[in-house]
Amino acid sequence: MKSLLNLILDLISWMYNLIKRICLQLFEKFLEINIFEKSIVFTTVLAFAAVVAPMAGYMIFDAYFTINNPAAHYLIGIALAMLVTVYYPGFISMMIRVGINLLFLIDIIYLQAAHEISKAPYELTAGYYLNVICPVVYIILALGSKLMRRDS
Repeated sequence: MKSLLNLILDLISWMYNLIKRICLQLFEKFLEINIFEKSIVFTTVLAFAAVVAPMAGYMIFDAYFTINNPAAHYLIGIALAMLVTVYYPGFISMMIRVGINLLFLIDIIYLQAAHEISKAPYELTAGYYLNVICPVVYIILALGSKLMRRDS
């Protein structure tokens, strides 16, 4: 029984050290990237806030209901793509970043312009504007990162 407990403790210790090494390597790589790439990592927090925030709201019988983001799963994918491409610099990476963010931005603007968020009459909330701001910021940071890399 004691050897089994020692084996379990050794396994947990090994897994902890492995996770610690991976996190340290990621942190060291993070310190090496430029300021625009670091800003992309921090903007991911804004993207996840945009995912959970309601896009619109409406009143029914003195009760306020909110409408969730119908394109939230796309923004999660965009945030993950932006995080992954931080470690793969280059022109193709920049084009992927700008392309997917531009498509998402067009989609979000179209949802509002075509009144497709909901069939009920609604008012836009801060979540909608976060969904517009996130891809714009991502596009600016991706272009800035590429321009900074080109100059150096």
